Amino acid sequence: MSNKNTRRPLKVRGASWSKSIASYLSKKSITPNQISIASIFFAICSAIFILLIPSASSYQIWLFPILSALFIQMRLLSNLFDGMVALEGGKSTKSGELYNDIPDRISDSILFIALGYSITVVSWSVELGYLVALFAMMTAYIRVLGSSMGAGSCFKGPMAKQHRMAIVTFALLINPFEIILFEQNYILLMALIVIAFGSFVTILNRTYSIYKTIEEK
Repeated sequence: MSNKNTRRPLKVRGASWSKSIASYLSKKSITPNQISIASIFFAICSAIFILLIPSASSYQIWLFPILSALFIQMRLLSNLFDGMVALEGGKSTKSGELYNDIPDRISDSILFIALGYSITVVSWSVELGYLVALFAMMTAYIRVLGSSMGAGSCFKGPMAKQHRMAIVTFALLINPFEIILFEQNYILLMALIVIAFGSFVTILNRTYSIYKTIEEK
């Protein structure tokens, strides 16, 4: 990340623990772009455990969803620290925006498509996974388009990246209880449906906000 004006407003950047970790990383021979790329690796790890959930047995019913949720958090931490190391750590590069945005789009797609393939209770879950991946990409595309048109970066929800990942994480942690108590696997499907609907509303919300900003100039 290279421009403060394009950063998503996050309170966690002001937390002492995040500042300490960012400061530590800044002193190492680690670049913000490397941290951004690492987020894809964590997303892939999460996706692998998501895909293993349908065949899980015994302790794996708990292990796979928990590990998947953990790697999602690692992905989010990478998204946090790449910007902090770049700006607060003084390691920003001219190509930083590319490394900031593209890995996010890849990571989102990997996770949602994996979720679609992992759901076995309906026949259309794979298509839903691809649809959610498309909607997630559209929310980012509209934000970047608005910025390029001079309307600034619109991070309005209700289903921005952090909200999408929070819902997936929650669903993964609840998933083992659903399997054990009800021998069903609907929670991941419900999560994708909620994200699909929320992302669609976000697309409309951001588009309208950008439209109003441009027209009022």
